[in-house]
Amino acid sequence: MAQGKATGRKGLKSAVKAAMAVAVLVLLVPAAAQAHTGSATVSCDSANFTFKLFQPGSNTVHYVVTVDGAVYRSGDYTLGQNGGREGALSVPLGLTGDHYVVANAWWGPAGVVNGETRSQYAPPLAKMKVYCPAPPPVTPPATPPAAPPVAPATPPAAAPAPAVTPPASGVAGVTVRSPATARASFQSSCASRTARITIRGTQMRSVVLSVNGHRVRTVRVSSKTRTLHVRVPIARGRSQIVSARVSFRNGTRAKTLTNRAVRCAAAQVAPQFTG
Repeated sequence: MAQGKATGRKGLKSAVKAAMAVAVLVLLVPAAAQAHTGSATVSCDSANFTFKLFQPGSNTVHYVVTVDGAVYRSGDYTLGQNGGREGALSVPLGLTGDHYVVANAWWGPAGVVNGETRSQYAPPLAKMKVYCPAPPPVTPPATPPAAPPVAPATPPAAAPAPAVTPPASGVAGVTVRSPATARASFQSSCASRTARITIRGTQMRSVVLSVNGHRVRTVRVSSKTRTLHVRVPIARGRSQIVSARVSFRNGTRAKTLTNRAVRCAAAQVAPQFTG
């Protein structure tokens, strides 16, 4: 009978120990469940972070968003909900085209109430290949219609000045131009291969010499020249038409002087140009 009592006391002690172990586990499980947590989602428009189960107070986390392996957005965020226990952060992206987006966050020991730490090198909270639409084409602004031209005001016509008839002797300030004249003489010789032309005139600017309609020479005439001696080549054995077109300085219409010449053994002649 004594042995049975001893066995009962041992069983009771074992039951008490088991109950205490269960109680300790019950207390530890909520504590583990209360560890700081963070999660994230990514899309073409934004990366959204959610933080929970932090101790009340000032808690600051660090975040980074990379697009195709390059840092797109990064910074620090202080939890602002439920007394610093929670927080939600939206990072705008606005992507177009296809990209690989990764979002991650870490914290502690500094900046967190109880010094709990999540490593910067922990697995990312979110990573995804996103397929975003292309941006819409940019429509250039419409060009406003041009304003109609404004006609300038027409000033009143001034009364015509009375005509003044200058005396026959001329009035100071009025330029009197001398008349433009030109005449030429042609001379040939059987001993020469060229025909010599002598041109006399006034207001001559230039003389263009032609044989049978082909230009052979152009002579510029100085303003002081009144007599010009030139030569043109003459072919053997047939009549040649020699012309001299004279242009004038004062705007008088050009004058063409022509004559026929034959290279032969005849005596020297000096026919006059017509024109």
